[in-house]
Formats: sequence, C-alpha cells, structure tokens
Amino acid sequence: MLRHLQIKNFALIDNCEVDFSDKLNMITGETGAGKSILIQALSVLLGGRASTEQIRTGCEEAVLNGVIDIADNQTIQGLLDDLGIDSEDGTLIIRRVLSSSGKSRSFMNGTQVTSKELGAVSAELFDFHGQHDGVSLLSPKTHITFLDSYAGLESELDKLKHLYGDLQDKKRDLRKLECDDEDKEKQIELLKFEIEEIETANIQDDEDETLRNEIKLNENIEKLTSGLSELTESFSGEGGIIFGMKHAKSLFDSIAEYDSKLSEKSAEFDDAYYRLEDLNNELQRIAGEYRCEPDLLDRLIERAEVIEKLKRKHGGSIESVRNYCEQAKKDLNLIIFSDEEKDRLQKEFVAIKSEYTKQAQIVSAKRCEAAKKLERAVTAELHNLGMEKAVFKIHNALEPALSDDGIQISGQNVRYAANGYDNIEFMISTNEGEPIKSLAKIASGGELSRVILSLKTVLTDNDNVQTMIFDEIDTGIGGKVALSIAATMKKIAARKQILCITHLAQIAAVGDANFLIHKETTEHRTSSQIQRLDNEGKVREIARMLSGNITELSLNHAKELIGGQP
Repeated sequence: MLRHLQIKNFALIDNCEVDFSDKLNMITGETGAGKSILIQALSVLLGGRASTEQIRTGCEEAVLNGVIDIADNQTIQGLLDDLGIDSEDGTLIIRRVLSSSGKSRSFMNGTQVTSKELGAVSAELFDFHGQHDGVSLLSPKTHITFLDSYAGLESELDKLKHLYGDLQDKKRDLRKLECDDEDKEKQIELLKFEIEEIETANIQDDEDETLRNEIKLNENIEKLTSGLSELTESFSGEGGIIFGMKHAKSLFDSIAEYDSKLSEKSAEFDDAYYRLEDLNNELQRIAGEYRCEPDLLDRLIERAEVIEKLKRKHGGSIESVRNYCEQAKKDLNLIIFSDEEKDRLQKEFVAIKSEYTKQAQIVSAKRCEAAKKLERAVTAELHNLGMEKAVFKIHNALEPALSDDGIQISGQNVRYAANGYDNIEFMISTNEGEPIKSLAKIASGGELSRVILSLKTVLTDNDNVQTMIFDEIDTGIGGKVALSIAATMKKIAARKQILCITHLAQIAAVGDANFLIHKETTEHRTSSQIQRLDNEGKVREIARMLSGNITELSLNHAKELIGGQP
C-alpha cells in the first residue's frame, strides 16, 4: 500500500508530500486545480512514460518518491529478490528522477533499475482505472486469467501446464524425425562431424582462461626475463641493495652498543636484511623457471582458437559446448533409430495428448461452473449500481485449430494452449433489448465506471493488487447511482487501499481520508498544492462540491451527507 508520496518540480507542483490512509482516500478540487497532475505523477513514479515537458518550468529535474508497504507480499518480495534488491524491512521506496536532458532514472530501495523492471513490480502493486485508458478488464486477453483466479484453478492449471509442456517436447522430437532419407543422411553426417570435432578437442575445465594467461605470459617472456634479471642485479650485484644493507647493518652494529634505544632496533635491522635476501632468492628462482620454447606461443594461440571457435558455434562457454555434444549424441541416436523411435514417440504423444484433453475438459467444466456464478454476482452488483436491466455474460467461443494439431472437443478440432482450449471473453448488455457486446465497446463513461466497480467488487478477493487508483471514473453519473458507487467503494476499501479522484460530493463524503488540491500564486508563480483535510475542512469541501458556494445550507447538507454514509 502507498503510505507516502512526495512530488517535487513536477508540472505545476513545486513541492508537496502526502501521507495516505490504507483505506479510502478521496481527492477533490476545482477543475484545473491539478488533480490530473497528481495522477500523472503517480503513473510516472510507477514506471509510466516520462517527458521533459512534465518538469516544472525553470527547473533542471523533477523528483518523485513513493514509500510503499510490502509486508507479507511474497510476490513482490520474490520479484525484488530476483532483481537483487533488499526489502527485509517490508518497505519499498520507489524514486524516479526526470532530467531536463531527456533522461530519467528509476530506483527501488536505492538500487537503480530500468523502467521495465519498475513497471513489472508496480503492476503487482497498483491498479489504475480511468475512462477506458489502462483498464485491463477491457482486454479480452485478461478475462480468462480473472475467471481462473475467481474459480481457484491454480492446481488444475499447474497440472495442465505440465502436460502441455510434455506435449511440446514430444512434438519437437517428432519433428526432428520427420524428414526424408537424404535430409536424414545430411543430419547424421553433420552430427557425427560436430561430435567428433568436440571430442577430439578434449577441452579441459577452465582451459580457455588458463590459455589466456599462458599466452599473455609467453607474449611478454622477454620483458619478464629481462626485467627480473635487472631487478636481481639491483639486489645482489656489487653496490646493490643487499650490499648496501649489509654495510648499513655493520655500521649500525658498531654504534648500537652506545645507546640502548638503538640496540633495541637491532632485531628489526636483522629482519629487514634477511627478508631482502629471501626476496632476492625467490626472484632468482622465478626467473630460472622461465623458458623461451620455440613455437610454444604459436601452439598456445592455435589451441585457444580451436576452443574459441567451438564456443562461438555452440553457446559461448565450455559448459555449453559439452552440453551441445551430449544433446548431439542423443539426436544422432534418435535419427539413426528413427523408425522405432518415431513409433515410440508417437504413442507417447497420443497418450499425453489424451491425458491433456481430459485435464483440459476438467478445467473447462470448472470454468463453466465458475462463469455462471460470476455472471450472477456481477449482474447483481450492476443492478445495485442502478443498471437494473444490465446483463453480464461470459462467452466461451472455441477456436478451430489451424492445422491437424488440435484436440477433439465435441466433434471439433480446436486450438489448445498451456491454459486449455477455452476462449473466454466478458460481455454485457447494458440496457433491455440491446445485444450482448464486448466490454470494450461500452460507450458511456458512467456505465463503464459501474461495470468496472462491479467486477472489482466481485473479484477483489482474487486480486493480489493492494492499491486501486480511480481517476474520475464517476463521470456521467449522479444521484442514487453515485450513492451506490460510494457504498461499493467503501466495501472494496475494507480490503484494498483506494485513491479516488472525484467530482461528486456523494462519493467524496465516504472518504476515510480526504485531500484537497488547489492552486496558489506566490511572487507571480502559480503552483498546485495538496492538503489533507480535517473534519471541518472535509465538511467545507463537500459543501463547495454540492452548491459551488459554502453557505449554511450547503454546510448542513454536507454534514447530513457525511453522516448518512456507511
């Protein structure tokens, strides 16, 4: 849940900070006060597209910060762990910086991330709802996922997905065998050549790294031997370091007897002298190990090129070369014994396909049962929101397979996938006598608002997203419908955090926390401000929304409206 939001130098907002309630947050203000700017800032913070035009005029950058409670959210914890982001204290801090140079930077708990990574995490935390834009429920691709979650099909789908994976594996193996004799011989020769090439190379563990080090050494062998020779000479030659140290030691010993402070340093002098001798002996030993062998460098380079060539052909690492060789041996046996293997694979494919079909039918039957319950529940919610004639339906139109690779369902050869063969789409008729149509074709903003709320009310327990953001989805409604929407939002807010921008007093009145966005002008500069309202401020804002002016009558009406809400 979004606990804290800071917006700095974004559009008309100079600098504001907001602490949100974990329940129902209502955001109001006059037209043009900056409510849409708040939503834009939230969208950008959560990974949405950013623009230099969103930076406040005269500023070099805009900064957005959000503090989010992710305690007990295992999905988010897993995503952050995958990204190497620490989240042990159950808090996620998102930071987005927009620069006037056109670049933006995104951070999660101090770690810089890409906008794509930020968006993936945010999608599990927040759900935006507006007038069509960004409403995931309008996309038929999402409908089967919502239905499956409502039906609680996790274990059944896991089994189906596993069977589908086995089918694809068998299908790939069969495709390898479906070639004519000429192609088969070509494949056999190629595989034999590649296996022999890899096995002949006999690459050892980490040999590529060892060769790189040996090549570097042999390329510089003359510099090494020459440098070491000069170095050891500087140590042990006449007038060298050790000779000088020996003379210094003799001089020190001759005077140390006159002062006890000097005699105490005698052991240190001895240690330094002997350490220099040991170092010189070790350098001489190392110098004696270097040998300049004829053609050794050429042999090392040639060997390295053999290994690099195989790495380029087969995956980029010694391990991938070995894995390819093992797979090539399996493929070779598969082709050589193709007739017997093909018959075996075909039988296995048919058996798995039969098991998959049975499991897919189990899933489909449970979807059908859940769909009827969901239809009744959503339709009832729509009626409660003033759409008394609306009918919500879930269509399942099976798609014919484009080839022979389908499954037989009720005498039809239909397409199948990892989640089964059903093709689910949410449909609706909003008025009596109107045909059933796709959700995306709802023209009325007010109707769309209520459909979304109905679906969210029914599906909220099956949705892991904890924060819902409603951007003026109450457009085009009023009266009793507004009161019904307010009650529905209140019901959802018992389980989810809601941020709602509204123009309707009936909806704003039910807020657990109310915020006012307004403009201020200081030193000829206009900025949008947001403030959390106390009880008196809430009453005055509701009064303004009711009548446009704050009068004793509108204040009494506002108090009555607030007091009468659930």
